[in-house]
Amino acid sequence: MRVYRELLPHSCLLILTDSDGESGPAPLARALCWALRHRYRRVWVDCSSVAVLSTAVLRLLRRGAALLQQRGGCLVLCHPPESFDAPATGEIPDGLAVAASLLDAEHVPTLPD
Repeated sequence: MRVYRELLPHSCLLILTDSDGESGPAPLARALCWALRHRYRRVWVDCSSVAVLSTAVLRLLRRGAALLQQRGGCLVLCHPPESFDAPATGEIPDGLAVAASLLDAEHVPTLPD
């Protein structure tokens, strides 16, 4: 797995890719730490380039979502893989939100300041 990071005007974007390179969830763990250090309360995770989200990756995403929720923010999983068993849009357990696209992620609510 490879993770690309980008700062957007109101959020951090993490783009997950299936690629040769470091295997396991370590790249995602580093990217989530990076995103959580920024002042933004929104983290969007684009999964359009991955076929499957492993249990370890889902565990990391839920942990990151819980930390963001404590700060009044949200983590939004965008373009979930077909193998991901969740509604196309909406809230799933542990505060991890799902959006069909990055445009839809903008409409996922966060807690007011």
